[in-house]
Amino acid sequence: MMKGNFCTVKGFKPSPRTLETIKEMNRISDLATVLGVIMTYIPLFQIFAGRKTFPFASNGSTKKLQVLNSDWKTFSESLESIPKIRRDRLRNLAGSMELYSTGEERKFWGCVTDALL
Repeated sequence: MMKGNFCTVKGFKPSPRTLETIKEMNRISDLATVLGVIMTYIPLFQIFAGRKTFPFASNGSTKKLQVLNSDWKTFSESLESIPKIRRDRLRNLAGSMELYSTGEERKFWGCVTDALL
C-alpha cells in the first residue's frame, strides 16, 4: 500500500464501538507518554532529593555515590520497554476489534493490526 493511503477503507463509517476503541487507544498512548516522562524524573529525584534528604542538606560526595550506585542498565531497559508495551496493548485492542467485527470495519482493524506488528 502507498504511504498516506494506509488503513484507508473506502466507504467505511466507524461504528460507536470503533470510536470508543480509538479513544481507548489514544488514552493508552497518552498514558505511555506520561509514564515515560515520569520515569525519566524518578532517578533525578532520588539522586538530588534523596531519601529523607534535601538537595541543600546532602553533600556532593553522597550524590556522586548515588549516581554511581544507580542501576542505569535496568533503568534504560525499563524506559525502552514502554513503547513495546504500548504497541502490544494497541495491537491487542486492534486484533480484538478485527476478530469481532465484520465487513469494512474488519478490514480497517485488520490494517491497523498489521500496522502495529
